[in-house]
Amino acid sequence: MREISIHDLSAFGLLMGFIVVFFVLIVYHGLCLWGAQAIYHRHANRLIANKQYIRMEIFFFMGLSALALIHLSEIGILSILGWRHGVASSIDHAIVVIGGIYTTIGSEQAVADLPSRYRILAVVLSMSSLFCFAWSTAVMMDMMRMYRKVRPLDDQS
Repeated sequence: MREISIHDLSAFGLLMGFIVVFFVLIVYHGLCLWGAQAIYHRHANRLIANKQYIRMEIFFFMGLSALALIHLSEIGILSILGWRHGVASSIDHAIVVIGGIYTTIGSEQAVADLPSRYRILAVVLSMSSLFCFAWSTAVMMDMMRMYRKVRPLDDQS
């Protein structure tokens, strides 16, 4: 019996496959954000209560770095999937193509390099990444609100 590969899917099936992958990716993004935010709040409240303000500042920047790492991990996961399914010829090319589409910085050139059957990937990936960036911005603003609790205390001393 012959195995079914991604190359056997019709254009509609391929689109549905992309939508499922990106739904899973958004769930992954949400779980990572939830975990990062929960850890941040737990430790930030403790640091503020113990008046460890310098550690709080360091922890704030570690929290921002965690948000960036979440996005980089998503680009990595998508790059591996893209490379394995023929979107790009090598893993480094997949990182450049997927990274360009994910950040919408290099979308035009990245889409031009894609095989025609994968061009819908750019639309689905760009929309989901814009949603993920907006969600991360909301978490970052929440972290900033907690971080700002430290600043007025520093100004009074």
